[in-house]
Amino acid sequence: MSQFSPALSFLLANEDRLREYAAVPDVGGCAIAGINSASFPADYAKIVRIIPNSARASAVAEFYQSKFWTPMNLGGLDSQDLANRVLDEGVNAGAKTAINLLQRAVNALRVPLEVDGQMGPITLSVVNGCDPEAILAAFRQQRLQRYREIVVAKPEDARYLPEWEKRALR
Repeated sequence: MSQFSPALSFLLANEDRLREYAAVPDVGGCAIAGINSASFPADYAKIVRIIPNSARASAVAEFYQSKFWTPMNLGGLDSQDLANRVLDEGVNAGAKTAINLLQRAVNALRVPLEVDGQMGPITLSVVNGCDPEAILAAFRQQRLQRYREIVVAKPEDARYLPEWEKRALR
């Protein structure tokens, strides 16, 4: 079973590499460690009120555990490396999108699985039955493909592609 703490560390390496927990400009407003004020206004407001910034770490961890880790059922994954990346994609693109990509990765390995964006017992069982390295590689490819499709649909986002690709391949 995967653990939240290493997954959070992996995520924060992308969202707040220096662990400053400071409010920074972000799409539609500001963000603290990736928690966007436009997407999560009440949570952001609660966290931004915590002073000093270093005391925000536990609130950020609680947010990611309660809003992503637990609802996405990531503790049920056997592979910590995979759980880290599915959490990262869930935060970056939304939980349903991340699980869809995971389910598509399973299908890319020629293991049939319904793509419904839900991490239920069937998805967990099938994913955990896959070779860990193969499913991790397939998930990375699904992330890359998604980012490239975004740029095709919205060419002005091409400037983000190098960083997205780097994130997907970590």
